[in-house]
Amino acid sequence: RELYESLGVREYWQYDPTGDYLEPRLCGLRLVGGEYEKLGETRLGAGTLAMYSAVLGLEVRIEGGELRFHDSETGESISTFTEQRQGRQQAEQALQQAEQERQQAEQERQQERLGRQQAERERQQEREARQQAEAARHAAEAQVAELRALLARHDPGADSGSA
Repeated sequence: RELYESLGVREYWQYDPTGDYLEPRLCGLRLVGGEYEKLGETRLGAGTLAMYSAVLGLEVRIEGGELRFHDSETGESISTFTEQRQGRQQAEQALQQAEQERQQAEQERQQERLGRQQAERERQQEREARQQAEAARHAAEAQVAELRALLARHDPGADSGSA
C-alpha cells in the first residue's frame, strides 16, 4: 500500500471474495494530500455494499457476494467476464438455432418446389392423356363414318343412321 501511495496512485482497492481477512469484504482508499483516506461506503438493500470510484467513474459494489461495477449515471451493471462469456455462448446458440431454422425452411421450400414440379408434371401427363384420348375418339369417329359410307355404297338401302 505504501508503494502505491508513494507512486501517487489515486485509488487503492482491496477485495476479499471469501471474507476471510477483510471486513467489510471491499475497501476503497483515495489519495488525498499524499496519503490514502478510506472512501465512504453505502449499504444498499440485500447486503449490497457500494463505493464510488472517481478514477473509474463507476460504482464498485459487493452484490450477492460478487464484486460488481455499476454505471451510476445509467444504473446499468457492467457485465463480468463470466456473464459476457455466457452471453456470447447464448448468442452463438441462438445463431446456430436460427441457422438450423433457416436450413429447415429452405428444405421445406425445396420440398414445396419439388411438389409443385411433380404436380405440374402430373397435370401435363393428364393433358397429354386427354389429348391422346380425344385424338383416338376423333380417329374412331372418322373410322365409323368411313365404315358407314362404305356400307352405304355396298348396301344402298341400309339405314345410315343406325349403327
